[in-house]
Amino acid sequence: MSCPKGWTNFLDMRRNAFLGYLLAEVIVIVLVTMSFKFIPERQVAATVAGVLFVGLPLGMMTWEYRRAGLEQMAWFVAVLQFWTVFALPILGMRLANWGVPFEELSFLGIPGPVLHQWSSKSYMVMMAFTLWSWWRTSRVRAD
Repeated sequence: MSCPKGWTNFLDMRRNAFLGYLLAEVIVIVLVTMSFKFIPERQVAATVAGVLFVGLPLGMMTWEYRRAGLEQMAWFVAVLQFWTVFALPILGMRLANWGVPFEELSFLGIPGPVLHQWSSKSYMVMMAFTLWSWWRTSRVRAD
């Protein structure tokens, strides 16, 4: 039994990079969770998480720009908002204040824990735009 033509196009990652990006975003969540579970030093685990959260958007944006330019501008804006407003500042704040508990840190007057809460929501926005871009480009290619 074979899949309907539209369904195979929908799942073909070679034809739709956004499925790969979405999968990478989920894998990063798993890796971050595992880093906090298996790395006993919390600050080191947080740094590993920060590097993943900085590296993933940078890699996705670079790959997508080389692949299709700025064709999916809304997706780029969603990824950039997470990367510039949350991932870079949180990692930079942690590295610049090594040894200081995260709860005591702030960025532009915003306490670290509040910034972290907002960053989680921002990551979900990025994932939602990735899902939307996957659906949108899959639909266009299936037609």
